[in-house]
Amino acid sequence: MFNPQPQRLSLFKRPRVLIVGCGDVGLRVARQLAHCRVRALTSQVTRVPVLRELGLVPLVGNLDQAATLGRLAGLASYVVHMAPPPNTGATDPRTANILQALGRRGGVRALVYGSTTGVYGDAQGERFDETRPLNPATPRARRRVDAEARVRWFGRQHMSSGTRASILRIPGIYAPDREGGHP
Repeated sequence: MFNPQPQRLSLFKRPRVLIVGCGDVGLRVARQLAHCRVRALTSQVTRVPVLRELGLVPLVGNLDQAATLGRLAGLASYVVHMAPPPNTGATDPRTANILQALGRRGGVRALVYGSTTGVYGDAQGERFDETRPLNPATPRARRRVDAEARVRWFGRQHMSSGTRASILRIPGIYAPDREGGHP
């Protein structure tokens, strides 16, 4: 049978990825996913043209407003969550909101959360691995620990449908466009 649009069909067979938090690190991840259909969640309408120019499909939603995230359910099989927690509070409601939205329809095969080695506290230059006990020394690190627990819970709750949840603790995250963003 003749298929007049073979490239269009191959587009729909590519893995669907949602990147939540398209700052410096999120955009670096997106560049590595040229073989995928990548959607990028942004809370800033002004970022939509920039994300489109990079070949991403922008979705406008705000992690601080759960009602804006409802349409994310079922959009992607793979989710990379790089958004930081809020600047205040004891927990990370942003992660709670995105996980609630993603869990509505299921279909998430893999969820990766980009955390930080800050959850270990100040190692004073000592080398360590993932067996080091958590010792968050700042409120922000405690919010990251909360987010990690939520991601683990999400993975356990959706394990029967094949969801894998992973946490990457990234050392030395710097954003060149922010004050103090250079090592």
